Amino acid sequence: MKLHRFIGSYDLRFSEIVLEDEAARQMSLVLKLRTGEKVVLCDGQGMQATYTIAEISKGRVGLVRVSEADAVPTESRHVVTLYAAILKRENFEWLVQKSTECGIFRIVPLLTRRTVKQGIKLERLREIAREAAEQSGRGRLPEIVEPMLFIDALEVATKAGSTYFFDIGGKRYTGGGEKCSIFIGPEGGWDPEERAMAIESRATIADLGARVLRAETAATVAAFLSNQ
Repeated sequence: MKLHRFIGSYDLRFSEIVLEDEAARQMSLVLKLRTGEKVVLCDGQGMQATYTIAEISKGRVGLVRVSEADAVPTESRHVVTLYAAILKRENFEWLVQKSTECGIFRIVPLLTRRTVKQGIKLERLREIAREAAEQSGRGRLPEIVEPMLFIDALEVATKAGSTYFFDIGGKRYTGGGEKCSIFIGPEGGWDPEERAMAIESRATIADLGARVLRAETAATVAAFLSNQ
């Protein structure tokens, strides 16, 4: 039986924990769990432990640990940063959800020359990522940071290690190793000068096949391949 999973800043060293957060509200009011039922708590850093509900009321849950904390086996060993151009709201939210399910480590929203929509709601994106991480059985929440200008992001990424810039006509991508950065452009594609900057910075120009993918689809496929 699959247990409900909750990710937060939980100290799993404690044998007893009292929750009065959003997870407690979910348990008591949405899922309507009862005493004696088990849940899995994750500390957001790749560790998990199973707890039994000892008491539950509106917005408050008392838990008792019934297993020692151990590493989440489904968490990827890869550390992949996704630099993704900001898209229309629903498309970018979809991108965050699916790349989280695929195991992405960090998401950096990008401001490119052809970015149309520039504003994002970070807290909403982080909540979407949390729900996707819980649903997919992850033990870590991807970091989602403030938007960066393309030129600044490229400098940071190339200094950190292997960098892959996705565009038509590049090298077929099958994965970038245990630590890498991947760049996905906006709906209208990269500006030619941005591609030239990527080449000058010695990023690898990569593609995902002969077909032209939507930006959010490309981000999901690249995130999946990066975490195999």
